[in-house]
Amino acid sequence: MTSALHWLEPLRSSVPELDQAAWERLHRLSGQLGELAATVPHAADQPIRSRWLLGIRRHLAGCVHHAPCDPVAGAVWHTLAQFCAGFHDLDLRDAIGPGHGVMILTEATRSTGERWRSRLDRGELVGIAATEWRGGSRLQEMTARATLDRDGRWRITGKKVWVSRLVESSAFVVFFRAPDDQITAGLVDAADPALHREMVEPFGLAGWSWGSLQFHGVSFDPTADLIGAAGDGLGVFRRHFSRFRPLVTATALGAAAGVHGFTTTVLAAKLTAGALPRIRDNALITLGRTHAEITAALLSALTTSRLAAMGHPSADLSARLGKAAGVDVAYRAVTDLAPLLGAAGFQRNSQIAKARADLTGLLYADGIHDSLYRSGGRSLMCQRSPVAEPAAVQHDLMSAGHRNMSQQTRLPSSR
Repeated sequence: MTSALHWLEPLRSSVPELDQAAWERLHRLSGQLGELAATVPHAADQPIRSRWLLGIRRHLAGCVHHAPCDPVAGAVWHTLAQFCAGFHDLDLRDAIGPGHGVMILTEATRSTGERWRSRLDRGELVGIAATEWRGGSRLQEMTARATLDRDGRWRITGKKVWVSRLVESSAFVVFFRAPDDQITAGLVDAADPALHREMVEPFGLAGWSWGSLQFHGVSFDPTADLIGAAGDGLGVFRRHFSRFRPLVTATALGAAAGVHGFTTTVLAAKLTAGALPRIRDNALITLGRTHAEITAALLSALTTSRLAAMGHPSADLSARLGKAAGVDVAYRAVTDLAPLLGAAGFQRNSQIAKARADLTGLLYADGIHDSLYRSGGRSLMCQRSPVAEPAAVQHDLMSAGHRNMSQQTRLPSSR
């Protein structure tokens, strides 16, 4: 079977930020991930599996797999590392790196950031609590809010849903309305007794616990626990997911590449053994097309990671559209590859069945793909007519229509 690096080596010229040492660390990480993935517990044993995954994260944190110090080179390396993780198992998406904890490192106070840097370096995990029943992940419609207590602290009340890493996280970055009603982000200790968890069994992405998080007057210190400035919750969210979504995309594409490698290996073995007289043209077309699409989407994810690391204004749009398109590519690739293996590709406990279930989950995690496409389209329209109101646009269209009609009625007399 091919390895993740068989896919990445031809892309070396496209990532000039990485030197030989960085590539060697990537090789070591990919090899170690492969060894660890071979020890995975059965996917149905969720509590056991989540403890295993958290143990892997802590184990790898003690190894020398760090990204380059340069921000752009580090972002590119981490994107490729996420591809390697996904190649073996999408549940390994949190095996390395700070994950959602990067918000603490980049947006919290210096003392909070330094304290958490050491905790994240030891493999601790941070969750994110943003989505609500009302409005989904549209933060503008959230209802969770903080009220001012007599001692100057805030009390957070509300409910967040579809929270991943529900049990494994040491803390949560929570988005809520501050006492002045402005959307704000803050850090809440996962051990706070005023937090209540309600588990939900997911379809796909079942390696980590998942469910809802209820806040019953959780105590919050605005002088130490803010993530970003008070009232800048939307900015924190946008900046974070500009960085995070290309990593999710690369992980999804790695999973599709893993299925692709497994499929080609099985077909080649059957051909060699004489079980297949030949590989049909439609199978060869599928193998070629999916390989090209996975590679192209990965290059796009790398570009987005660069833009985000540079703080480029196009990073947010590229991350939204790239995540939607990249996960679509990965899901379609696995769906199209499965039939090439016949009935074996549809066994419940097969690698392909799990990858399809996990990728189905990613179509909805970190932004529903249709919503991301729609918001991307809206952003593109705003770029074309940044000051145009809907009524003005409609007026322009009607005027253009009248002009066209006038031109058409004059055509006969102009001949």
